[in-house]
Parts: sequence; structure tokens; C-alpha cells
Amino acid sequence: MKKFTAIILTALFAVMAVVPAFAMNEGEARVALGADLTEEQKAEALEWFGVAEETPLTTVTNKDERQYFEGKLPDAKLGHVALSSIYIVASAKGSGLDITTHNINFVTAEMYENALISAGITDAVIKIWAPRPISGTAALTGIYKAYEDMTGEFLDSYAKDLGIEELIATGELAEYIGSEEALAIIRDVKKILDETRTMNDEDVMAKIHGIAAEYDVTLTDDQAQKIFTLARMFEGLSAEEIQQRLVNMAKAAQKAQSFGEVVQSVIRTLGEFIKTIGEFFSNVWNNWFGGDKAD
Repeated sequence: MKKFTAIILTALFAVMAVVPAFAMNEGEARVALGADLTEEQKAEALEWFGVAEETPLTTVTNKDERQYFEGKLPDAKLGHVALSSIYIVASAKGSGLDITTHNINFVTAEMYENALISAGITDAVIKIWAPRPISGTAALTGIYKAYEDMTGEFLDSYAKDLGIEELIATGELAEYIGSEEALAIIRDVKKILDETRTMNDEDVMAKIHGIAAEYDVTLTDDQAQKIFTLARMFEGLSAEEIQQRLVNMAKAAQKAQSFGEVVQSVIRTLGEFIKTIGEFFSNVWNNWFGGDKAD
């Protein structure tokens, strides 16, 4: 089994290597502070981050936050000030995301991770801080802003919106059923994109409710609609972009107990999807994995 898993990861990383990515220099760092922090709070944030004095600073405002979240989250979660702050350090290629939070009560580290993968952000250590318990939505905006400053490239607006939608759908579902089950349902929906892209809306909805039922969850109409919207948004990505996100999802699963199960499921999904975009990829897939059944 270990040999099989190692072969899977080697092949997955090889696939990801052909997908364009923004260039970040390992060790490069940025801080994005909430614009409405007091000077004392800013100092406290920097101390918790443990940043060097020369680390470039930027700010994130409530206006920045509302650019992405307004109309999608209750006003009580958005508020009228920006307090959550972030520190991001580029790590080695292929290392994935390492996220820790302090005083964030709506978004978990795993939710940030999945949303950032969907937005196309990988390979970084990220710390998220707030002076008191708050939702943490401004932090995602801060990560986007800091990442773009580090790379000198703008993230695709569609991908950024996708990350926002995933964060909202998962966060609101987590308040209803708990973060572990919410993350699992969203993850399982992403794993069947090869199926949903050929389904009509009614069948996709049925599939979503079926996945929720596997976790003994009955979704409200609003919850199901948000997950449906998310699935359709994922389908709007190009073949290469979906490949990248599936690969990164498999990499993130290394930190979960269900690693073997998740990776094999992602492999099946990715294999089926690749078959739909050309005989060449199908042949490559068969060459890579055709002999594993006997192993």
C-alpha cells in the first residue's frame, strides 16, 4: 500500500508540474494588517506573527472585504471595520499550506486552506490573527492582497470568487452541522465534478443531497443552493485548473487520517476527467497506473 501511495503522489506532482503557477521566492514574506487596528493591536499582531522588522506591510480595509463578501454574508459577520490580519511566508514548492489562526471563530484553518487551494494559492505558511474573537473574513482578502504583492501577478478574479464562495458555503454549513462534516461534504462534491458537469441542475441537486445524506445531514434549500452554485463554479474552470485543484486537494489530504482513501478517490476522479480531454492523456494515465491492480 505504501508503494502504491508513493507512486500516486509522484505521478500527481508530475501532473501539477505542467500547470502554470505564480512564482514566489521561498522565504519571501508579507504582512497584511486590518486597517482598523489600534497601534497597540498592530504591535501585538506583529509580535504574535514573529515577523522581522523589514517585512513589507500592507493593510486590508472593510471596503476591501466587502468587495468580495457583501450580499453573500450577513452584515453582522462583515461588520464595518477590518481587524483580522495575516502573515504569509512562501515555502518550498510542493510543501502545501500550513495555516494557524488566533481568535477566528467563523473560519477554521481547514476552511481557509480549501478556499485558498480553490483560488490557486499553495505552498505557504500563513498565520491569521485577530485582537478578539471575530469571523475572520477580512483575513482571506488580506491573503489575496499579500499574495498578489509577493508574486507581482493578479490572481484570476474567477478563482478568487470561487475561493470566497467555498469559504462561505463551508462556513455557513459548519455552523449548522459542524466543521468536520461540512468540510467532508464540500470535499466529496468537488470529487465528482467529472459527473456533475454533464448533469442537469435537478440531478446535481439530487447528488448534493445524496452526499449530505451519507453524513446523516439534511440540507436546507439555501444550503443546497450554495453548494450547487459552488459546484457549477468549479465546472467553469479550465481542464488544467481543475487538474491543479484536484492535485492540491490530494496533497492536503496527507495531513488527514483519511489520506489513503481521499487520494485514491481523487485519482479516480482525475483519471476520468483526463479521459474526457484527449486520448493522449488517457494513454498517459494508463501507462502510469495500468499495472497497479496486480501490485
